Amino acid sequence: MTNSLFISVHDFRSLRKASVHFIAGEMAKRGPTRFFSVGLSRLSEHRGDTRSSLSDRANRTETIAGVECYLWKRLWHPFAIRQKPLAPVEAAIFRAYRGLIPSIPRQWIQEAEIVFIESGLAVVFIADVRRLNPLARIVYLASDDLDVIRCADTIKHDFIRNFDMIDTVRLPSRLLLSGMPHGDTSVLIPHGIDRSIAEPDYPNPYGDRPACISVGSMLFDASFFKIASQLFPNMDFHIIGAGSAAATLDSPNIFIHPEMAFADTLPYLQHAAIGVAPYLDANTPRYLLDTSLKLRQFELFGIPAVCPYFALGDSPARFGYTPGDAASIQVAIDGALSNALPIVTNALAWSDVVDRILVPQAYADVVL
Repeated sequence: MTNSLFISVHDFRSLRKASVHFIAGEMAKRGPTRFFSVGLSRLSEHRGDTRSSLSDRANRTETIAGVECYLWKRLWHPFAIRQKPLAPVEAAIFRAYRGLIPSIPRQWIQEAEIVFIESGLAVVFIADVRRLNPLARIVYLASDDLDVIRCADTIKHDFIRNFDMIDTVRLPSRLLLSGMPHGDTSVLIPHGIDRSIAEPDYPNPYGDRPACISVGSMLFDASFFKIASQLFPNMDFHIIGAGSAAATLDSPNIFIHPEMAFADTLPYLQHAAIGVAPYLDANTPRYLLDTSLKLRQFELFGIPAVCPYFALGDSPARFGYTPGDAASIQVAIDGALSNALPIVTNALAWSDVVDRILVPQAYADVVL
């Protein structure tokens, strides 16, 4: 029974699911699991923090699906100033925030046997975890490159300074290795998939017309749908959880849905003709070809996927296009619709992912 703690800018109770949610859910099967969500404030809510719907449940514990949750909310949280002369001020703000860790998550840090720290704001707590619990094993979940997600310089400096306090660095893509100070403690463990979600026969939410499905708001490129909906008037385009990024879309064959629970998206996936990962081409990281959960879910349901060329990888089930280019979008959708090859996924189960994180030395396939 492993006592684990996750520190992340995600919250385990959020409707939108990232890899950290699935890893935490798997750890909950193996022992007491806690989830400390940081960075929520009036400021972050004003900027559209996706955890705002949980605001009234902040600053207290709540157990969901075997995971004890604590969402830390304050009037303010540290932020990037991005002016070198003010770097000491930025560092002082982050330092003050760290010193205010509430008593409950502070106790959780002291009691944990293993602490998972996800890329982003949580990085600044590495030294606090090591100080409060010298015996804890620290695992860094490198979900994103800190430069790509525009982290404050203080976060990046703390990461470099405290990197050797980390026991295991879990990389879901080999392309994330360049963002590490060194690779001595890094292991390559791709994202997993829960195959059981594709087993039920879900009701068809679409009707008789073929449908293209998009889920999520990450790097959402609305221009894809403006172009594709005109090129394919006999196909419906369903967009789930894109938020304000989809607000300008207005076409009779475009259907915009609010963010919904992960389980509620599954019928849309199962009965779609094709899926799309409409990523913007704005210095978009190439590691998305390995880390995109939506592309893995399309494969699981046997759905051909349309995505920008930079997210193709070597999967024959993906059909690439150039963002903003109507001709390539038409070719990609036509290719996906005419695909006759069986689509299978070779992704690990999340239990296999966690096995490799916990005991990486037992698996040859994690070696970089």
